[in-house]
Amino acid sequence: MYDVHQRSLDRLRDERGREPKSEAWVELEAELASNGLETADFGLLASVVPTTFDYEAAAPILVKWLPRVGDPVEKEVIARSLTSTTTAQLEAARALVGEFRRLPKKYESGPKWAVANALATLAGSEVADDILELVRDRHHGRARQMLCDALKRTKDHRAPSALIELIDDDEVAGHAISALRSYGPKSALPHLRRARPKLEAVLARETATPLAKRQARRALERLED
Repeated sequence: MYDVHQRSLDRLRDERGREPKSEAWVELEAELASNGLETADFGLLASVVPTTFDYEAAAPILVKWLPRVGDPVEKEVIARSLTSTTTAQLEAARALVGEFRRLPKKYESGPKWAVANALATLAGSEVADDILELVRDRHHGRARQMLCDALKRTKDHRAPSALIELIDDDEVAGHAISALRSYGPKSALPHLRRARPKLEAVLARETATPLAKRQARRALERLED
């Protein structure tokens, strides 16, 4: 369960002045414990620190509590705890879609981004319509970045065209190109050929991010090869 953004609950709370656990969080921990899950390491997500918490066994409980917990820091921890789990995968994806809709844009670099990151590991065809809608809605800001990977993961036939469309959007262009490139050495080529004018435009666009320019160069190099 590793990604470069993983942080522990304690660290997240340190960033906000060590606020106490919410009542809902205390109830969540109590339910986990009543189901035989040791909660001492719950929320410890850093890959360099060993953890004994059973995220797979806890997933159905975490899915249930995700909409009940109101604190955005605690929502982020639950979202990160669900990332890459396989238990209750469909239920988790649907719950995460709901949270992404509800979380305000001001959380685009924290809880909202974490929810999208979890969807990038859990989204399936059942939530393809939702992902398509959300990734195109600029009101959600940079939090949409990992929805590009989530969209590709749905294997929906509309995904490549949507990702090509998103190359024009500076907030997500780099992630959209990366998702297109991830289709594979051969299957990505038709999509990259269609996207070539937009890829070239990224390199000329002053507002494009360094990530977008780097991804565009690599995509164009693949086409040249």
